[in-house]
Amino acid sequence: MALHIQMSEKVERMLHRESLKNKLSSVLACALFMLISSGVLYFTVEFIVGDTPVSFLAYTPPAEDSPSVHNEPVWEFRSRHAPNHSSMTPSQLLVMGAISLSLAPVEIDMSEGLPPISSVFDFGFECSLGEELGGDTTPLGSNQAGGSALVGTFYDLKQAGRGRSRKPSAVALKKGDGTLSIQRDKYYETIAHFVNKGWSTGQLSRYFESPQKLYASCFYLPSARARYAPIAYQMGDSRKPESQWVCQPGGWCVVYRGKVRAPKTGKFRFIGTGDDYIAVRFDRKLVLSAGYRLFTHYDVRVKGGPKFAFSEPAVREKFLKDVRAGLDSAHKGYELISTVPGCERWNRELGGLTAGREFSVREGAVYDIEILLAEEGGYFGCVLFIEDITDGKNSGARQYDLFRTNFSAPDAREVSRMLQEADSFDGDPAKAQAIPYNEDSYIWAVVP
Repeated sequence: MALHIQMSEKVERMLHRESLKNKLSSVLACALFMLISSGVLYFTVEFIVGDTPVSFLAYTPPAEDSPSVHNEPVWEFRSRHAPNHSSMTPSQLLVMGAISLSLAPVEIDMSEGLPPISSVFDFGFECSLGEELGGDTTPLGSNQAGGSALVGTFYDLKQAGRGRSRKPSAVALKKGDGTLSIQRDKYYETIAHFVNKGWSTGQLSRYFESPQKLYASCFYLPSARARYAPIAYQMGDSRKPESQWVCQPGGWCVVYRGKVRAPKTGKFRFIGTGDDYIAVRFDRKLVLSAGYRLFTHYDVRVKGGPKFAFSEPAVREKFLKDVRAGLDSAHKGYELISTVPGCERWNRELGGLTAGREFSVREGAVYDIEILLAEEGGYFGCVLFIEDITDGKNSGARQYDLFRTNFSAPDAREVSRMLQEADSFDGDPAKAQAIPYNEDSYIWAVVP
């Protein structure tokens, strides 16, 4: 007789529950182990190991191979403003022993000043500081994206549409030879509306926009002809008649945009001017409005206004009088500075460079910045400096920090050469305006 043994249903349910419980316990144990391991690893990296400080240790040769170090002078290199330009703690530079370095005699022609650094010391790499605007192809910016630079967009207000479908806009005035000029009152109204109504890109989208962008790290073009901007943005060709250009000179504007990181905590103000106009909007506030036209005070009803034509002495006097009396809320703290050398024409015609209203920043914080350049026709130019006024203003300074977003620095002679090659130089090359600036200017790095 066979013996048949079978578990009861109650026992089977109990075993099934135990099996599920064991599996769930295993999964939870694995997850808990991974969580604890991750926590231990994070704690070790962040609080125990930390960032390994950067240091440079020069190789010290054995005593029998090293040169004599008796009575060797110790050289210490310092850079002005260096401690203030970065929020990072300077890395340690440790030099042990001496390094013997021999340089062949170099004959340098000093009749025209110092040559570019790369022509004096050739270390096998390019090091020509200031020879060009940081490698830019034009004084208005580079046509190659990359690096710490603001993005510039060119608008021809004389035309509307895109590409081959472009046509004369409501601002345009067609001349007898087929080229386009502007109706000045309509041009003024367009720029004033943009400056005073939020700087919206949509306000300019109705006009012809250059497909080419330029990437600028500083703004230093003291004197040029208005035709240069279309050439720089590939809307014109100096080898062809202006009637064949995509954009004839005058009646244009350029807007540069980006985000910059403040190099230190404190108060600052922009100083500069533009021919015809420059404006700076920082952290969504208008902090500089300067040039031959004051678009912040353009009155559409009278097609001008008592403070619009800033190049007229009476207008400037009224403007400054109202600013000092606190009657001009849009230009609180503004002043004119005529002590800076190299800009005699602007001193004579505009009363000097314009210092805008102060603003505060925190080191490492990121701020929106927009810069507008506008030109109705004729001559063109702009400079933009920035002054650290944390410890007070210096209205009698002979030079100021150049506003820049990387280590590039403009060279007046190189700018002059570029303009001459484009047949856009204004005046005698021997009398080119060279406005001095502090070569150790702060870096307002552009961030994505």
